[in-house]
Amino acid sequence: MADSDYEASYNIGVFYQQLEDYKLAEFWYKKSWNISQNKDSAFNLGQIYKRNNNINKAIQWYKKASQLGDNSGAFLLGVIYENNFKKYNEAIKWYKKSYNHFKDKDAANNLGLLYKNQKDYKKSEVWYKKAVERESLDALKNLGRLYHYKLQDDVQAVTYFIALINNKYPKKRILSYMREDWKLPCSTIQKGYQAQLNSKIIPEKLKYKGGI
Repeated sequence: MADSDYEASYNIGVFYQQLEDYKLAEFWYKKSWNISQNKDSAFNLGQIYKRNNNINKAIQWYKKASQLGDNSGAFLLGVIYENNFKKYNEAIKWYKKSYNHFKDKDAANNLGLLYKNQKDYKKSEVWYKKAVERESLDALKNLGRLYHYKLQDDVQAVTYFIALINNKYPKKRILSYMREDWKLPCSTIQKGYQAQLNSKIIPEKLKYKGGI
C-alpha cells in the first residue's frame, strides 16, 4: 500500500488521541502499523498504554519505536526501567542508547542522576558534563550541586552554577544561594566565574559574562 494509506490511518489516530478517545486512537494507530510499520504509530501506542498503566505493553511498543529510530521511545524505556521496575542496569542501557544514537541531553542528565544516586560520583560527573555540552540547564544545576555536596570542589561548583544566571535564574538569586546557603567567600565565587568563562564544557551561548 502507499505511504499515504498508513499516514491517513496515523492521522486519524492522532485526531482521536487529541479528543482523548484512546480506544479509537489505539485502533487507528494499530491499523497504521499493520499497513506499514512506522515509529510514530509505535511510539503513540506506547504512550496510550503507558497512560493506561499497561506498562508491559508500553515497553513493547516503545521498543518497536526505538528499533525504527525513535529517540523518545528509547528515553522513556530508560525512565520506565528506572522508576517503575528499579532495573537500573536496564535503564542505563536505554539511556545510553538514547544518548549515543540521538545525543539526547535528558538521557545524559538522567544517567548523571542515576549514577549519583548509586554514589558513583565520577560517572555522575562524566554524564552531567555530556548533558551540559548539549545545553542542559538541569545538568548545570545538578553538576554544581554534585561538586559542592559530593566532590567538595567549590570552585567547580560555582563554575557550573554561575552559568545558570539569566538562563534559568536571575543573578541575585544565584549569588545569594552561593553566599548564604553554600557560605562561599567572594574569592571562591570569583574563581568559579573565571573558570566558567574559560570552560571547554559549557557552551558559549550559556556562559554568563556580565561580571560578579
